[in-house]
Amino acid sequence: TEAIGLAQNITSLESVRPVDDNPSDLAQFGLDKPQILVEFKGEGGVAGSFKLGNKNPTQSEMYAIKGGEKRVFLVSSFQESNFNRTAFNLRDKKILKFDREKADSLALARGASAIQMSRSGSDWKVTGPVASRSDYSAIEGFLTRLSQANMSRLVEENAKDFARYGLDKPTMTITIGAGSAKTVLDVGKTEGDQVYARDASRPMVFTLDTTLKDDLNKNLDDYRKKELFDFRPFYTAKLRIVRDPKAFDFEKVPAAKPSDQETWKVTPAGAPSFTADATAMDDLLNKLPGVKAESFIDPKSTKTGLDKPVLVVSASYDEGKFERVRFGQVGDSYYAVRDGESGGVKVDSSMMKNVLQALDLAVTPKAPTPAPANTTPATVGAKK
Repeated sequence: TEAIGLAQNITSLESVRPVDDNPSDLAQFGLDKPQILVEFKGEGGVAGSFKLGNKNPTQSEMYAIKGGEKRVFLVSSFQESNFNRTAFNLRDKKILKFDREKADSLALARGASAIQMSRSGSDWKVTGPVASRSDYSAIEGFLTRLSQANMSRLVEENAKDFARYGLDKPTMTITIGAGSAKTVLDVGKTEGDQVYARDASRPMVFTLDTTLKDDLNKNLDDYRKKELFDFRPFYTAKLRIVRDPKAFDFEKVPAAKPSDQETWKVTPAGAPSFTADATAMDDLLNKLPGVKAESFIDPKSTKTGLDKPVLVVSASYDEGKFERVRFGQVGDSYYAVRDGESGGVKVDSSMMKNVLQALDLAVTPKAPTPAPANTTPATVGAKK
């Protein structure tokens, strides 16, 4: 991008006005030892050069001269920033090179601990140290930032002593997999606001862009999905909810005509079915997917009440998918564990109370609408 911009700046360079057609002393314009000398070649034998010298007294313009000519002219002073480029400005500053679209694994190692994630199709999962669903946007966002991140400073082109930067024993190692290909970023020590790092396949040491600092401090919980349910109301076909000791089966009933709305049939265990109140059912279907983890816990070391669940929710959705979440209660605190995941979560108590209230309304049969009263007096038309 910098190189293309530099070439475009050459083609658009314009003279503001001439100063001297035949100067006797270029030193007065700073053109005997110019600040900037640009030489270029192009297709078809095109070649040229120009020099940029001092700024004029108003500082709004600077003196210039074309190679092979004597005439001095003025150009806008912003041309100084256009052409004052260092080798670092012009080099490729990407910290890593990997195929962003083919990335299918990500590992973040800190000492003996490591977070491992893998992608299957379009879904990411956390595979270690515990198996759980992942926060898709957190992983995808991190990979995007890694693919776009630039080094903020090149410290050494060919470093020999990695220990001085803490890169002999990195504080963190990020490994990105794309099939059999692996790309590794080693992160070293921090000095002030500088974080040393290196692409393990290259000898150079650089400092990281500050936009990556927050990502480097994230832990396992930041990459785990907080929502307990994956189902969404529109794609849900069946629910089974057990609120000890009562069980309720919910089944979506397709509309008889295109102009009609779908309904939900509720069947309490051991009791006849009824049609759920549409408003109450919509409220329940929207509140359940909104239940999130307040924090992640180890059910083995935390008293959760999950040995005797107060609520079990099973959902069939999206043409064959199934999920089940069990909820326990200890005092005013609620906990949950999802089938297929080894860890548990603490759930926001206010969310759970809202779900339980919505459930109570959804399993309460709607009272029949009373028939309109007959307002015609029985004595109308009768003989006295």
